Amino acid sequence: SGTFTLTASGADIESTGDEFHYVYQTLNGDGTIQARVATIQNTDPWAKGGVMIRETLAANSKHAMMVLTPGNGVVFQRRVATGGDTTTTQGANVAAPYWVKIVRSGTTFSGYSSPDGISWTLVGSDTISMTTSVFIGMPLTSHNDGLLCTATIDNVTLVGGSPTPTPTPTPTPGG
Repeated sequence: SGTFTLTASGADIESTGDEFHYVYQTLNGDGTIQARVATIQNTDPWAKGGVMIRETLAANSKHAMMVLTPGNGVVFQRRVATGGDTTTTQGANVAAPYWVKIVRSGTTFSGYSSPDGISWTLVGSDTISMTTSVFIGMPLTSHNDGLLCTATIDNVTLVGGSPTPTPTPTPTPGG
């Protein structure tokens, strides 16, 4: 529930591969992350900051995200197949500060937006088969690989899932 100031460059989070900065933790099973994008620098109308659930940290990973852009409002974007193309569902044409939320329930991923963090509007949902253990967090891309973008994201709430267990060393006989 703290305030995060992220800085990133990167070409984009779209098409068949991504370039961005990602602050994340692991999530097992279903879960929700919501946050308020308090500010996002206009390095490009398609610079993006918000919340994401991602299967792996590879550039071509399956993912679902709900982000705010400085020139195109909120969008629900997802890649349903590893290395596949990204699909975009346009939400409201709003500006920061604005709230975003992504929900994983089984194989259903849903993106929501809100002006106040209380009343939520479904922007889109899709079916994406992902492993049980995924990465959940906050992405940022400048949509301009040579330029850094800064965003402030606050009121971050993560619900559900369980932490990834830490392996317990197995004692060796006679050791």
